[in-house]
Amino acid sequence: MERVKLVENATIVGALILFVVIGFWSWNVLNDLEANKPADLTVKVVARQFAWQFVYPDGTVSGELRVKAGQTVRLELNSEDVIHSFYLRDFGLKKDVVPGRTNVLYVTPLEPGTYLIQCAEFCGQGHYSMRANMVVEP
Repeated sequence: MERVKLVENATIVGALILFVVIGFWSWNVLNDLEANKPADLTVKVVARQFAWQFVYPDGTVSGELRVKAGQTVRLELNSEDVIHSFYLRDFGLKKDVVPGRTNVLYVTPLEPGTYLIQCAEFCGQGHYSMRANMVVEP
C-alpha cells in the first residue's frame, strides 16, 4: 500500500512539473509573438463576410495584400461582423480576427511569390470563398 501511494504521488508531482515547464515555455513564445516589434509597413486588415480588405498607410484600399520581400509587415486585424481567422498557410501563421478588437500579426516574407490568405474560422455559408492573395514583390 505504501508503494502504491508513493507511485501515485510521484506521478502527480511529475505531471505538475511537466505542466509548469510547458506553461512557462508557452508563455515565453506567446509574449514573443505578441510583443511590439519595429515594422517596415503597417497594413490594416478588415475582415467581413466574405472578403478581406487591406488598407495601406496612404489610404489605398485593396483586396490583395502587396508587400516586398524582406519587408517586415505589421498586420492590424479587425472584423466588422463575426469572428474570422486570418490564415497564411505557407508561413504557418494564423490569428483570430474578433469584432471590436485589434489583433496584431507580423510577417516577413523572404521569397517573392503569391501566397493564399484564407479564413480559418467558419464564418457563414460563404466561408469557403473568403480568400485573398498576398503578393510578395522582389
